[in-house]
Amino acid sequence: MSLNECNYITQGNFYALNVTLLGKRILQHIGLNPGRLQIEFMSGGDGLLFAEVVDAFVKQVQALGPLGKGAEENIGSQALASRLSSVMKLVPYIKIAKREKLTARLTNEAAYEAHFTSEEIDSLFENVVSYYIEPSACKACMTCLRRCPVDAIDGRKNWIHVIDQEKCIKCGTCLEACPPLFSAVRKNF
Repeated sequence: MSLNECNYITQGNFYALNVTLLGKRILQHIGLNPGRLQIEFMSGGDGLLFAEVVDAFVKQVQALGPLGKGAEENIGSQALASRLSSVMKLVPYIKIAKREKLTARLTNEAAYEAHFTSEEIDSLFENVVSYYIEPSACKACMTCLRRCPVDAIDGRKNWIHVIDQEKCIKCGTCLEACPPLFSAVRKNF
C-alpha cells in the first residue's frame, strides 16, 4: 500500500508521516538517534510484510542499545528524563507552531529529509512562545481561566489572573479567549 491509498477525508497517513518526520528531528535535537522512530505504510492484508518490518525494526532498535546509552547518545538518566519531559510539555505548542507542515501531502520520498530541518527544530525550541497577563489590563473576568486546558491560570473573580509558566503548554488558548476589549493576555517570543 502506498501513502496515497488512504481514502479517509483526514488524510491520516500524510499526517502520521509528518508527525514521524518531525519526531525524528526532535529526537535528533535532544540527542537521541532518530533511527529509534520509523513509519511504514502497508495494507491490512500485508500480515507477513508487517511481521518482517516489525522484526527488522526491533532488531534495529536493539542494536542501538538502551535509550540514551546508544551509539552517539551517551545521555545520563536524569538529563534524558529532563529532555523528554521538556519535549512532552511542548507537544501542544509544537503542533500549533507546525500546523501547516503537519498537514502537508508529501508524495515524494526525496522531500522527507528536508521537510523539517535541524535548524528549524533548533529555532522552535530556542524561541518558545510564552504568554502572560498584563495586570493593568486584566479585569479578572475569568474567561481565560475557564478556557485554559491545563489549569495554568491562577485567579478568581475580582483577582488579577497569573499564568503559571511551569504548567502552561503554550497553546495560546488564553490569548484567544481574552476579550478584545481587555486584551490582557500578551504573547512573548
